[in-house]
Amino acid sequence: MIESISDILIITDVDGTLLRESKGISKENLEAIKRFTEKGGHFTVSTGRAIDVARELLEDIPINVPSVHINGGYFYDWQKNEIIEPNYISKFARYSIKKIAEKFDCCDCHFASDFSVNLLTSGKYLRKYIPEREFHFFGGSYEEISENVYKYIVCCDPENMDEVRKYAESVSGRDVKIIQSSPFFLEILPPQNSKGNSLRRLCEMIEIPLENSVAAGDYENDSEMLLTAGIGAAVENAQEGLKEVADIILPSCEENAIAHLIEFLEEMYE
Repeated sequence: MIESISDILIITDVDGTLLRESKGISKENLEAIKRFTEKGGHFTVSTGRAIDVARELLEDIPINVPSVHINGGYFYDWQKNEIIEPNYISKFARYSIKKIAEKFDCCDCHFASDFSVNLLTSGKYLRKYIPEREFHFFGGSYEEISENVYKYIVCCDPENMDEVRKYAESVSGRDVKIIQSSPFFLEILPPQNSKGNSLRRLCEMIEIPLENSVAAGDYENDSEMLLTAGIGAAVENAQEGLKEVADIILPSCEENAIAHLIEFLEEMYE
């Protein structure tokens, strides 16, 4: 039961929800989050990004409980500066990504390990969609890929995604699941990894009732998190399917969605 702001956990997606497309976090969002946490509220993020990239985007935000990375691959403790509870993908997933890379020349394939993103292909499409990122090229064979891999990712033009996804599903076993995290990203994950499961575990860790959690997102990989939370919020720029499962619709990420969410909670519980 929520009696005050200090009883609430807000967990939000990063790209397309918390951050604007080209200008990062808005002044309005940042001020609202600071106000929320100063009142005792719990604030964190759940993202497909690894901590090495996310840290640069989030370093000024008062995240006061562990954040979720790689769509449930691990938590990151900001106070201790360490990864906790890592969950790696089956080593056999490397053969699925190998088949995808060999069949299609219209996509890039890469994998995420603890602190790096490792290219298995040229990087043409990754650089097209996220030109600001730095990538490491993995020079070994697929058999030499470490077992400490959280996920494999395919990047392609949105018009090719349906074909690539259907093939990926046909060559992947039951030991993985496949989701889209953007129009151009397809992710191959351990079946138990999800933002929803991570939210359940996080609430256990910080001893906040699940019904006191508020989740915000914009894409397919946020769906379970919104359904799991006490309140699920979709931004206006979200996929229509996500809006259908949300309890409330916020303004777009370009219009300070998280600030509006915090103002909504303040009106309800102050």
